[in-house]
Amino acid sequence: MNSAELAKKICDCLSDGYDDEEHREETETALYKELLLLDTDSFIETALIRLCERVEELEE
Repeated sequence: MNSAELAKKICDCLSDGYDDEEHREETETALYKELLLLDTDSFIETALIRLCERVEELEE
């Protein structure tokens, strides 16, 4: 998963869908920039992906 996709996924998982939308673009951009600093296959990135997957499972 690339950094842009992960940034969007994190925002999706953290957003309640109401009050976060007005700042979503800047939040995704900030997350994207931070994620670019991580090494490829970093443990942090893997953990974030798995946490997002878990949140998505719980929302079903």
